[in-house]
Amino acid sequence: VLIPIGFGTEEMEAVIMIDVLRRAGADVTVASVDPQLEIKASGGTKLVADASISACWNETYDLVALPGGMPGSVTLRDCEVLRKITSKQAEEKRLYGAISAAPAVTLLPWGLLRRKEVRSFDMEPF
Repeated sequence: VLIPIGFGTEEMEAVIMIDVLRRAGADVTVASVDPQLEIKASGGTKLVADASISACWNETYDLVALPGGMPGSVTLRDCEVLRKITSKQAEEKRLYGAISAAPAVTLLPWGLLRRKEVRSFDMEPF
């Protein structure tokens, strides 16, 4: 499982996904979309990634899961490597998802919500 993080990621959303998936036995890679591995989350908590997103490009994931948060969802949206990884995930009909602000702010502009029923933070279903 790939969980990307970047400046402004909502720490609870990231850490809880990481924790629950690891407890369930998933091999989780936390990847920074920023140049450094340590990022400052939306509430000021420092999170340290396992790897840089660029090191994840050639990997195959069962799931790509995007945490939300602001401006974290914008930070993820603006990462071209993450966009390519997630688009490849969709093309190969592999699982991808996002929570909170990330569906609307990150996946929608990438065109990855076409013909999908979606609920997102502070939005009507689209």
